[in-house]
Amino acid sequence: MTRREFMDELGLLLGGLPDKERLDILADYTEHFLMGMKQGKTEQEIAESLGSPRLLARELLAGYRIDQAESNASVGNMTRAIIATISLGFFNVIFVLGPLMGLIGILMAFYAVTLSLLVAPFGVYLQYGVPAPSHERLLLLFGCLTSIGLGGMLGVGLLRLTKWLYRQFLRYLQFNVQLIRGK
Repeated sequence: MTRREFMDELGLLLGGLPDKERLDILADYTEHFLMGMKQGKTEQEIAESLGSPRLLARELLAGYRIDQAESNASVGNMTRAIIATISLGFFNVIFVLGPLMGLIGILMAFYAVTLSLLVAPFGVYLQYGVPAPSHERLLLLFGCLTSIGLGGMLGVGLLRLTKWLYRQFLRYLQFNVQLIRGK
């Protein structure tokens, strides 16, 4: 494979990156080719030492998506980072994707419980109204306050847990990319 073929294929595969990022990467690899040719290597030898442009593009895209998810925490960025990293290895599909989906399901269930604890007292008051005897009123009032308090504490704890899990998963994705790159 010649330098032109290598660069054309790499540029095409990096089409999902912003132009500035893609051009910087291509400039780096052009520099790599030029340095290798100064050392007396042929273009084919340099291309072989760099490896497959397809694998190289996957690694670069995964790294870019992880950096994007770190700098701008959002579900979309995290999803793109996950997809880019999963495409790097079959191991992730088998051993990581299943437990990750299970963990997301558990978090969603806890968020549903939190929402139920926060909303249920209002539903109780709308359905039954305020009872006439005072001891029933106090029991209902304290039950509702307990529900709102538990829901609030669980909600705060879940938000902190979700942020922590997000950071840990980003660390895993970075580790995974470095492992695949052989660093």
